[in-house]
Amino acid sequence: MLEKLKRNKILVIAVSLFLILIIGSFPSDVNISNNNENYFLDTNAIFDALKQAKSLEAELEQRYQLTAILLHWKHLSRAQLTVQYYLNINFFKEIIVWNNNPLINLTLNEFLTNNQSHNLVRIINSKENLKDEAKYRACAEAKTLACFYADDGWDVSHYMNTLIASFLSDPNVLHSATNEVTYYNNMLWTFMDSQIDLHTGFSWLGRGSIFLREHAQRHLQLLTMNLQTNQELFAFSDLFFSIWLNDIPSQMLVNLRSLPTNVSEADILFSSINNFYDFQYTSSVLAIRKLEYSLRLNQSTMTVTFPRKQNRRFPYCVKSPSPQDDFIFYSNILPVEILQWTFDGQE
Repeated sequence: MLEKLKRNKILVIAVSLFLILIIGSFPSDVNISNNNENYFLDTNAIFDALKQAKSLEAELEQRYQLTAILLHWKHLSRAQLTVQYYLNINFFKEIIVWNNNPLINLTLNEFLTNNQSHNLVRIINSKENLKDEAKYRACAEAKTLACFYADDGWDVSHYMNTLIASFLSDPNVLHSATNEVTYYNNMLWTFMDSQIDLHTGFSWLGRGSIFLREHAQRHLQLLTMNLQTNQELFAFSDLFFSIWLNDIPSQMLVNLRSLPTNVSEADILFSSINNFYDFQYTSSVLAIRKLEYSLRLNQSTMTVTFPRKQNRRFPYCVKSPSPQDDFIFYSNILPVEILQWTFDGQE
């Protein structure tokens, strides 16, 4: 599928170049000298740029190979289905299954058939349920520079190609998928203040996300440094991750599909724990407060600090995959002008 996506991209570029050349060949009403290079396309430059873009794409694909991260808790059947899907699409150099259930010990026999390679799948059985924190611990163990994560309850097959393509276009940014309602809610957690280099936003990771291993490793260090007196909030690590990247996530709007659930597999929702919503709210507020405080102090002497610089290659825009998952719709017309918002510290 990724090869098909590449071929379609090249076809679109080739057709576009052809149309540009055709349009450029028509005579203009303005009397322009044929020798005036400002009015004529340099086709060699265009094809050189196309060649460079293809070379860069291949370089990024090779450099930013992916490890798939899967958290297991109660739904073994969904985890098995997800692992088989990951093996079949051949997008991942490694698959890490992190078992958050200390009452059972998972083995490769639960996930692989006799003719499948044991080299791609690694299982980590945790001694305790680390909840959200586990995905960052798993990614920190990855052999590749980047990780893909999705909760085991979601079918990501109809936007996997475009999410990976989105990541490869701008690898230093968190890339995630979500539906429209959640997207608008996430936008409310956008904070900007140019005076202290604050330019951050929020996104959930569970519907499909790709991020760098070094960001996961730094996140674990930041959690340890900043939540020493709030260790119960480690379980809510997702509420801190995207905010502490200090860069607005690239979110793709998708139609969500759930994976089938085995009725015999009981589930205990994370939200059912005592004071869940109090912890969630506290985490959300504390995340931006910690970031803002650090940026205002400009603690450049600390061993691990919050990033001040944006490393994104392209401006923020809205994205959505095509129905066939073979190209991406882009728009720089945002539903809310979040880039104009100013964080005054009192919100």
